[in-house]
Amino acid sequence: MSEKSKRVEFVKGSRAFNRRETLKLGLLGAASLAMPAVVRAEDPVLHVASLFDLTGNLNIYGIQEMNVSRYAIESINAAGGVLGKKLMLHEYDTQSKIELYSRYAQEVGANDQISAVVGCFTGASREAARPVLSRNKKLLFFPTIDEGGECDKYCFMQGTDCVQQEGPLLDWAIKNGGKKIYVVAADYIYGHVANAWTKSLAEAKGASLVGTEFIPLDVSDFSATIRRIQAAKPDVIMSNLVGNNHVAFYRQFAAAGLNKSIRIVSPVFGLGNEEKVLSPAEGAGIVVAYSYFEGLDNPENKAFLEGFRKKFPEAGVIADAPAQVWNGWHQWKMAVEAAGSTEIDKVVEALEKAAPFAGPAGPVRLDPQSHRNIQNVHLAQVTDKQSYEIIEKFEQVAPTREVVGAGTCDLTGKDKTSHRMINPKF
Repeated sequence: MSEKSKRVEFVKGSRAFNRRETLKLGLLGAASLAMPAVVRAEDPVLHVASLFDLTGNLNIYGIQEMNVSRYAIESINAAGGVLGKKLMLHEYDTQSKIELYSRYAQEVGANDQISAVVGCFTGASREAARPVLSRNKKLLFFPTIDEGGECDKYCFMQGTDCVQQEGPLLDWAIKNGGKKIYVVAADYIYGHVANAWTKSLAEAKGASLVGTEFIPLDVSDFSATIRRIQAAKPDVIMSNLVGNNHVAFYRQFAAAGLNKSIRIVSPVFGLGNEEKVLSPAEGAGIVVAYSYFEGLDNPENKAFLEGFRKKFPEAGVIADAPAQVWNGWHQWKMAVEAAGSTEIDKVVEALEKAAPFAGPAGPVRLDPQSHRNIQNVHLAQVTDKQSYEIIEKFEQVAPTREVVGAGTCDLTGKDKTSHRMINPKF
């Protein structure tokens, strides 16, 4: 490939681009608008994109997600590409800013060469990008755990949903802690919807919420929250806190001695390798639920990790969301080859009929009605060695098709032409 045809990487190392550089490189990523996103014999490559936070508060997630996106594209290319063509990855650093998700989604939408995107981290970032991408007929694979409500024919949810995670977590918490639950959650879409599921699932299991707090993403002082927790005397904390600033909660919780008597369970802790950031005294004992953990013992995970370490030897631990990036690109590859085209409706139809993909956490298989994956879910506990010990495995857990308080989504039935977000009712 000539130097002219090589994709310019959006960020190298940890340097953030200034606004002029950002706009310049963004335009490079959206260049060559003449060709539609359908395979033609004269097309030398297939264009795809990733939008991740490589800088800013959420870069603890985005850097590794982009690393795995690069790794997946390189691996697919090394195995012959897709439909015999190499993939070219267009990279966008969204800098932990919602407005950049919207701007870059517009650039990707205007680029007729780009056919698919694996990207976004928070529900807010997804909802800034998804409607734009969908309107422009671009597939979006969202790799993060999520709250539900997406009912978009062109959007595919890779991570586990609230029910897949919180059902097992609450069963463990009630059995090993007690029935009084205090929720601390990030104050954005996911935190609010996850709390609604926590309340509904807890009540169904005979437990109750004795307190709920929604914390803005820029808050790092939890002293008032700690006092309220002490007054409420819960048995268990359900933590839906995210980002660099919220790591402070676990430190302050341990400093107050509360980790000696109150268990913490979380469907989000560890997505940014927080178990490595906290000291053993601060993190040990926290229980999480994800599909993927590095310690899973299977041939697919061994090969996945060996290849990744060869490419990124200093990149650190791979959490669930980056592993779902890998699944997303390979599920798209399988569907494009089954369809014989990148034409979006043909690829969607192929995705809805696709066989399972053997991912590093086990087989993942699309549930056509919800556009979510049926996949294994593992409960794991943080050890005093800043690692995870798998304590229970749930085979091929189905996602929910329900939107809490707002009915269901059926993308092969009543919602087969839907491109919307169903707002949950709390």
